[in-house]
Amino acid sequence: MADTKKILNTGVLLLLLVGFPLVSFLYLRGGTKYRKEAIATQEDFGKMPNLYDLEAVRGSLPPDLRGAMTVVGWLDPSKEPGTRVYGQMLDSLYQQFQDSPNLYFTTILLAEKPKESADAFAEQFNLPDDPMLSFLRADERSFAATAEAFQLPLGEYDSPGIQPVVALVDSSQTIVKHYDLARRDEAIGLVQLVSLIIPLPEKKEIILDRGKEL
Repeated sequence: MADTKKILNTGVLLLLLVGFPLVSFLYLRGGTKYRKEAIATQEDFGKMPNLYDLEAVRGSLPPDLRGAMTVVGWLDPSKEPGTRVYGQMLDSLYQQFQDSPNLYFTTILLAEKPKESADAFAEQFNLPDDPMLSFLRADERSFAATAEAFQLPLGEYDSPGIQPVVALVDSSQTIVKHYDLARRDEAIGLVQLVSLIIPLPEKKEIILDRGKEL
């Protein structure tokens, strides 16, 4: 009986001294490796062009985007399928990251009545007035020019807004990634990369559609 108790005590001691630290080490090493691999997927598409030349029609850009991450999207309300997916995804992204610091979502908008269009879009997709969200007015020339400057992966006959493609800009204002939010894997990839760099508040679950877990 005494020998059995001694063996149990020794086993518990070994578990505390060796087992738990080893598991923690392997977990942390795996997490660090995953983070490095995810960050390594970032590319370099050049510096973000100056968006302050575009007029803000809803919300506004912060005085300085250096040190922050920015997700830039293109919205043409006449392209209804792309607008719908972009609105749903922007709502989902905002809901997940709304309390995260140093993260901004800005939308370059092409519309005849940009202020009214931005307000209608925000109302339709539950986007509040928030410093994190801004809409910038563009004419046809600047709409196409910004897409080209951000090197959006568009088809030969495509124009911005047909597909809900966004560009991710890092804290050094380098364009590091493009994501087509109509593709589930790319939408998940955007959330995962941002959450690795700017943690989700209160460790929220990654969600693609509101109320639906991935």
